[in-house]
Amino acid sequence: MSPSRFWNLLAKKIAGEATAEELHELESLLLANPDWAYQSEQIQQLWQSKSDTNQRESELAFEQHFQRMKEAGVNLPEPEISPANSQTNNSKRKKLFAFSIAAFVIFLITGFILLNTNKTSPVSSIEKNYSEISSPFGSKTKLVLPDSTVVWLNAGSKLTYNEHFGTTNRNTILVGEAFFDVKKSTIPFIIRANTIQIKVLGTAFNVKAYPEDKTTETSLIRGRVEVTMDKRPGEPIILKPNEKLIVANERTETKLNLPKKDPKVVISELTHIDDSTIAETSWVHNELIFQDETFREIAHKMERWYGVSIEFKDEEIANERLSGTFTTETIRDALNALEYSTKFHYSIKGNLVTITQ
Repeated sequence: MSPSRFWNLLAKKIAGEATAEELHELESLLLANPDWAYQSEQIQQLWQSKSDTNQRESELAFEQHFQRMKEAGVNLPEPEISPANSQTNNSKRKKLFAFSIAAFVIFLITGFILLNTNKTSPVSSIEKNYSEISSPFGSKTKLVLPDSTVVWLNAGSKLTYNEHFGTTNRNTILVGEAFFDVKKSTIPFIIRANTIQIKVLGTAFNVKAYPEDKTTETSLIRGRVEVTMDKRPGEPIILKPNEKLIVANERTETKLNLPKKDPKVVISELTHIDDSTIAETSWVHNELIFQDETFREIAHKMERWYGVSIEFKDEEIANERLSGTFTTETIRDALNALEYSTKFHYSIKGNLVTITQ
């Protein structure tokens, strides 16, 4: 999806002109592109800060923004307002202000992009003001955030936060899976993950939010977690220690062209393997644990764990349900162990694993 499509959708949302389908498309793009999500937040805050100004102030802001874009080399149709007749000027100015709000937002967004990315224009540039930490497939990453919160990022995951994190806010965006040990503070720690928002003050919990998965999971170890879903903004769910919230991702229904519904929500207990091991957070301790899951679901975890791609040539095998635990095993060791539970053959060429009857 091109960035221009994203900016147009954002402009329509801010102007209140976006359809339900366009809002859903925009949400999908934000989830897949944390960079855009942060820029979207900045622009919406800027727009909101201007929303209380009077009409004349808004007109002046429009004209000033238009002039900056012209100086930056952006070729846009400039409204003609002659100084000869003040009454005519006022009339034209009103028409200019009444011109589609969405168009104004698009101009605002274009200027924002130029101010942040155009290094050669006369307009002063703004350095990238957010941080992004990622953990590639086949590895895990431990980091300490500016507020002393400790985060473990699982394979194929990404965490984004802005330059004011820890001072005026503690907002983050997660794509993938992470375990958070949040430092206590009066500033709420907020995580945006798929179609949910998680709010805490100081606690330990795991969030699993891979875009390609069927569900988004929040598993609470200690403390208190408040989860809000996009479809139910006024109905926060409070989790207690040893509870897990599972929310069905909307994408599954969209692909099947089914009517949009509220997310399916399940609250269950965490899976305790023994007194010291919890399946939902075992990856932090370098253990890959699965219990009564389909081979396809396990394959997704193995792809991230080992940094490979797994392809099934037989759906019956893909739907076999398996259980197991891996720690230091190689991909071959793991597949050989699984062969004892179900009948299949595999071949490995480079990073591609093929599963057959």
